[in-house]
Amino acid sequence: MSGALTRRSFLRSTLAAGVWTLGLSTAPGEAEAAPAPAPAVGPGSAIADRRTDDKAVAFDCWLSFAADGTLDAYTTVTNLGQGTHTAIVQLVMEELELAAAQIRVHHAPVRQEFHRRFPPGITTFGSAGLRTARDSVGLACAAARDMLLRAAAQRWQVEPSSCHAAAGHIAHGASGRRLPYGALLAQAAALPPPEKAQLKAARDCKVLGRPMARADIPERVDGSAVYGIDVKLPGLLVAAVLHAPGFGGALLRVDAAPALKVRGVRQVVRLANAVAVVADGYWQAEKAARLLKPVWRAGPHGKADSAAMRVEYRAAVMGEGGLMYPRAGDRPDKQDHAATAAALQGASRIIETVYEVPFLAHAAMEPLSATVSVGSGPGGGAELWLSTQSQSDTQRAVAKALGLALEQVTLHTQQVGGGFGRRLEHDFAVEAALIAKAVGKPVKTIWSREHDMRSGYYRPATTARVRLALDVQHRPTALRGDMAGPSLLAYSGVTNSPPIDGVFDWSYLMGWMGRSYTIPAYDTRWSRVDHGVPCGYWRSVGNSQNCYFLEHTLDQAARAAGVDPVAYRRGLLAGKARQLSFIDQLCARAGWDAPPPPGHFRGFALNETGPTLGGHVVEIAVAAPGKFRLVRITAAIDPGRVANPQLVEAQMMGGTLFGLSAALFGEITLKDGAVEQGNYDGYQVARMAHTPPLEVLVIGSGEAGYGVGEEGPPSIVAALANALLAAGGEPVTRMPLAHSGWECLA
Repeated sequence: MSGALTRRSFLRSTLAAGVWTLGLSTAPGEAEAAPAPAPAVGPGSAIADRRTDDKAVAFDCWLSFAADGTLDAYTTVTNLGQGTHTAIVQLVMEELELAAAQIRVHHAPVRQEFHRRFPPGITTFGSAGLRTARDSVGLACAAARDMLLRAAAQRWQVEPSSCHAAAGHIAHGASGRRLPYGALLAQAAALPPPEKAQLKAARDCKVLGRPMARADIPERVDGSAVYGIDVKLPGLLVAAVLHAPGFGGALLRVDAAPALKVRGVRQVVRLANAVAVVADGYWQAEKAARLLKPVWRAGPHGKADSAAMRVEYRAAVMGEGGLMYPRAGDRPDKQDHAATAAALQGASRIIETVYEVPFLAHAAMEPLSATVSVGSGPGGGAELWLSTQSQSDTQRAVAKALGLALEQVTLHTQQVGGGFGRRLEHDFAVEAALIAKAVGKPVKTIWSREHDMRSGYYRPATTARVRLALDVQHRPTALRGDMAGPSLLAYSGVTNSPPIDGVFDWSYLMGWMGRSYTIPAYDTRWSRVDHGVPCGYWRSVGNSQNCYFLEHTLDQAARAAGVDPVAYRRGLLAGKARQLSFIDQLCARAGWDAPPPPGHFRGFALNETGPTLGGHVVEIAVAAPGKFRLVRITAAIDPGRVANPQLVEAQMMGGTLFGLSAALFGEITLKDGAVEQGNYDGYQVARMAHTPPLEVLVIGSGEAGYGVGEEGPPSIVAALANALLAAGGEPVTRMPLAHSGWECLA
């Protein structure tokens, strides 16, 4: 979708039953799916339809005005708890001069006209929530404002430029005349849309860029918010599942009798790689499932073991092989294999480090679940109620699994109790649909915490050998990164770009490319080492580890040069005014230049995710050899234009703690092909006792707005490692920190 609303891209404006709907068309080739009818309104539905004469009016456009001037806005951004829906309210308030109480935001129905180029289809990832809303809802609001202004000007026989929007009215300043939007809808609907809708410039905004409380916080606090796991339907049954203990395993046989003896159990459903117990309630189903003793056939990697996998990863990176990026004719910035080889050959010094990071789970608070009714959808199709980040992929996969046409599968998007990339996958939804089909009644399938954590899709484990060539003045001349690990793109069901040439996984480049440091040449290589562990997108994807690899290597180079780590980076950023200003502001807030107290040490790290800048300064206190306490964390983020500083601050705090949890504790290990961790006791996250004072500096430095959701994790890991390097003098080469000889005291 282009950044401007044009006459061609304007879909329609109509007045029907007192409602004016306005939206954008889908560009040719933008969507793969055929249009589906509007979802039926049912329990847990995200669609709040206007009603006239007791008949629902379905909307397939971004905006819907009522005659009383209130407005419904539709978005493809899932409410993950990130606050984007509040930012959309602010966007509508800004562009249409409405009060917050007049605006309601809903998730759009899963239909073709809402499909996007990026993120593709209807999905939420890539820190693109607000950008997506600006290009859809925002531009539709700007077009609506223009048409309402022209309608009023026609009514009063004046120039549109002499009119302005204010408080849900169009006013004519010279005469003092005012009309509410509702009085102008019919006339405005008859006008052609503007050639190019224009969003307000930042300097003209009165709502965007300022704090506004989130309307969804009270319901999240008091428990009234409806998440996917909360959906209720008449006659709903609940299923608990057991999966094959190793990835790629299959169900051979199971005796259902023990489960069927439990009161309330209705059916045992056998699937290819799982068995489900369906009962009147979850605890009945879960209790009965534990009585089963299914017999499984092991998958091709049934003996996969983390210790053995580490050996293979290290062997792969110590060789000179690996796939080179890029392919011929497709060269990202600074990738120059020959120049890198020459620089390493002639280097005055080489900083060489082998890093290791493990598989990581998403560990969201809301376990995976989906409610499915097969036969109640259009034409006898299926309806799903679930917390998901990937509506169009899920719709497509469920339709294929059930043998339905795409338009026969209706999704109702619920609020999400944590996504982090795991809910981009649709395996759990397909499984729920197959169970509901077998039962013939509406069924809610819930994965226990243990099955949620053990049944797939992790951040890839990665080993990286990093070599930074330095000249006689300790300035970088080239960097070579050899990485080994499984392919995310080989397993993920997300509609995104495939592996390059069907082989190279581009996610291994994230965090290396696009950096502003003066490092003349890169040679980035990857060896695929696959043990059948399903990998997927994890918050900040490859950048979550690659930022650590790069920033910790730079700190070692600074130590070799005898230069302050921040000063060393400033030298690598000469002429980069935005980056230098960002570092100056972050370090000033953190007190970087003030000597730390005795026994205290600080670490700095910078991250660039596209145009967004993020960074951390971590201060620690060493209590004893190998033991430290976190004293203070200072974070900063510059996403360009800031819609709501409170939302940005919250996102950066959440991302910081997400990454901190990974550094302190995060690790998924395998034994005999099965994941060993099953709950928060074995897969710990940072608790309040581990969390020091955390301050976030929100910087806005431009008209364009970029992402904020994935910017917290990368640099917190690197900054903490750099603080420990300063404390111990030895590189921190393996995560979580216990493997590098460090323990964080609560």
